[in-house]
Amino acid sequence: MKVTTKEELHLFSQVLQKYLSPTEVERLARTTEFVRRTSKYRGQELVTLCVWLSHNLASTSLTQLCSELEATTEISMSPEGLNQRLNEKAVAFLRELFARLLKIELGSSSSIPSVYQNHFLRIRILDSTTFQVPDSLTEHYPGAGGCGHTAGVKIQLEYDLHSGQFLNMDIGAGKKNDKTFGTTCLSTLRPGDLCIRDLGYFSLEDLDQMDQRGVSYVSRLKLNNRIYQKNSEPAFFQDGTIKKQTEYLPLDLEEIMHGMQPGETVEVRDTYIGRYQKLPARVILYRLTEVQVKKRRKDQAYKEKKKGMKYSDKSKRLTEINVYITNIAWEIVPKEHVHDLYSLRWQVEIVFKTWKSFFQMDRCKDVKRERLECHLYGQLIAILICSSTLFRMRELLLREKQKELSEYKAFYTIQTYFPLFHQAIQQQNTQAYTKILLRLFHLLGKNGRKSHRYKKKTIFDILGVVYEYTISNAKVA
Repeated sequence: MKVTTKEELHLFSQVLQKYLSPTEVERLARTTEFVRRTSKYRGQELVTLCVWLSHNLASTSLTQLCSELEATTEISMSPEGLNQRLNEKAVAFLRELFARLLKIELGSSSSIPSVYQNHFLRIRILDSTTFQVPDSLTEHYPGAGGCGHTAGVKIQLEYDLHSGQFLNMDIGAGKKNDKTFGTTCLSTLRPGDLCIRDLGYFSLEDLDQMDQRGVSYVSRLKLNNRIYQKNSEPAFFQDGTIKKQTEYLPLDLEEIMHGMQPGETVEVRDTYIGRYQKLPARVILYRLTEVQVKKRRKDQAYKEKKKGMKYSDKSKRLTEINVYITNIAWEIVPKEHVHDLYSLRWQVEIVFKTWKSFFQMDRCKDVKRERLECHLYGQLIAILICSSTLFRMRELLLREKQKELSEYKAFYTIQTYFPLFHQAIQQQNTQAYTKILLRLFHLLGKNGRKSHRYKKKTIFDILGVVYEYTISNAKVA
């Protein structure tokens, strides 16, 4: 029996109501000792301030925050009283609430029907975003340097592109190592997963672990790693054993690059990566177009000048190519599709852009650490609610109306509904929440459709999702 859109949204409402109801929030507030005795300022007031009002706790004045809180909840506090309540216990409470919501898998219960759904259980995208905070927070959040800043926050996120579920997340200092976090995420891998990661997470050891666990990967290759092929005519010692230094021959990437045309893709078979690791993998070279090369050189010049990064002579010479490695069989992903598949990683850039645009994650004035962390965890809870709602709507709109939802438009629209969500949650009225979600569903179906740029593939195009699309919606140059 087919489940209706209303029934699906009702089930979603029940899950949110269960974990965000005033009763459950107060229980958690007491468990984490944010609330220890009867007080007018309860856990739900902190959630209202940090999550539902979508205010930037780290840059809005305490006086204004108190005014907003009184207008919404009728709870009156002084600025100093509020400042005192933004303490370690408040951070622990919001952190635990976020962890619980993260664990219950709010994302869509079913994946979008792509051409890869029979091959990949999940498409895991991992990346990070950083932003500067006042130098007074350097002790707690030392930055990675650059632009004269000494303090910074880094948020690392791994999520499933199919369902929208957040798989792993970490908040830490700006100088925190990406590779270390990437290795910790290996424990959550399942056979059939596909991992796509930024170059900052590159590790031959991690890729080898994925391969051994039945996990697929597509990665850019760090150019300080050599590529080898087996020597068909190695040298031998008199006793018949092979001379190790002649068993493999290094591949000359520059020679291959000079023989390629802009936009051309070439695959080198039977290759091994790393001087000592010798990881067997497919190697795919993509030569950038003139426009792409120009942009890359501009980015490199900026990073060298502004961020103090130094590119090796070899990296500069190989600027015109991308080198990808993967363990996916060519029958599943031909060489021509590897570049597009890896480009799905840029989807996370859209996620981070919405975080900063709509939730002001990166805006912080000179405040104490606890206030900053209440802001971060409060906004991450709001983002998780918004994101899970978005992916549920995306799956329903595709199934019911064959439409591709714009993540950017959806984030903005869903955030405007937060006051209505808050009201329904406070009243513990699941039916009311369901009706609000139905209104939102119809509005997104009308106004949330993704705009297509000329000759620019969307995520649905790359994944081979069947949806309604006409050329009249494309932006033609």
